[in-house]
Amino acid sequence: MPMARQPRDNARVGAAHPLPRPYVAAGMRSALMAPDPLYKQVRTDLVNRLCAGEWKPGEALPSERKLADHYGVGIATIRAAIGELTAMKVLARRQGKGTYVCREEERRSVYQFFHIVRDDGIKALPVSDLVWIKSGRAAPDIAHALELPRSPGGLAIHRLRNVLTVNGVRVAVSDIVAPVAMFPGLTQQRIRTGGATLYAVYQNLYGINIVRTDEKLRAVVCDADTARILGLRAGEPVLEVQRTAYTFNDVPVEVRVSRVRTRDYHYALSRGGA
Repeated sequence: MPMARQPRDNARVGAAHPLPRPYVAAGMRSALMAPDPLYKQVRTDLVNRLCAGEWKPGEALPSERKLADHYGVGIATIRAAIGELTAMKVLARRQGKGTYVCREEERRSVYQFFHIVRDDGIKALPVSDLVWIKSGRAAPDIAHALELPRSPGGLAIHRLRNVLTVNGVRVAVSDIVAPVAMFPGLTQQRIRTGGATLYAVYQNLYGINIVRTDEKLRAVVCDADTARILGLRAGEPVLEVQRTAYTFNDVPVEVRVSRVRTRDYHYALSRGGA
């Protein structure tokens, strides 16, 4: 479990942070014998620097030439490392301007992680509405999923309920659990003003990027509480989605269980392609 990150409101956006001390050439030569290809080692170091907050959302990385000189590698190695982070929508290349750290709203994360589509195929942006946030202590299964330490305060969690609305129709209700250690001082007011989505709040206020999710789906019967929120009948079929979201280095950030209406909507997921 990483150390607690301090909230950062109104993160500065400006020029790239100066490069740290040069990479030790001998270390890079010995790393060539490691199992990971060299570009993956460079990518890992870039990720570690992003996690440390060296470059904030919206800031530019040093040029490919400066990065190549810093790591003692060729431009092709740098481009391969940046290419993977670009594919993950962590970084973005801007023609003629360089490579930037993506802001959450620039990552198309709504469609990257939101897969609820109307039966006629029309996609629309959801509106996120926080119903409540509470504090609590993680149950054993949640503690395991979030890799929480068994130390005093280590099992402290935030519990949130969130509703997604599309074109005036409530399509999903989510119960979310996130570690207090990663999100100290998280309140309803901070969530409402911190970003358009919860993942944007994670990035804007705490510098935590969601880079991948694992999901399990199953059909369940709609309970009375979910039926009331989504405007359905109790007993009507809904889709239950259990998701664990991760930041860099496969560190779990949150666990959420969502109930999704299947009346007039379906879950659409596309993978692959050029």
